[in-house]
Amino acid sequence: MVEPKGWVVDMRHYIDEDTGGLPEVIPERVLSLAIFFGAIVARVTDHLPDGDEHTNVPCRRSPGRRRCRGDIIAQLEGPPGYIVWQCPLCGDHGMIHGWEATLWNRDGGARALPGTRPSRAKRGRDGRK
Repeated sequence: MVEPKGWVVDMRHYIDEDTGGLPEVIPERVLSLAIFFGAIVARVTDHLPDGDEHTNVPCRRSPGRRRCRGDIIAQLEGPPGYIVWQCPLCGDHGMIHGWEATLWNRDGGARALPGTRPSRAKRGRDGRK
């Protein structure tokens, strides 16, 4: 059997097409993955375009039944629209795409062009502009 070489994740697979949010019924393990990958997307898109590769998202792997203590590093690179991530301690890694029109995109649904800064309207406590 061939061992997988990393995650390739399409965030649209975690979205209910009718509501644009998470489905009402979702298996716990799938929800856990959606939250993990969504946290990576949120952190990377919140720091476009210069991007801090440190996400503060803890690694989810448990090699040898011991929780990895690494934090995920990630950035927008590779093919256009892909977020590439990895854990520097255990080596878990992957690519995330299909995140642009999801609830995890903190950049308002548009990818910033190199050398530009995305517009950021100030929001109040209630989340309104």
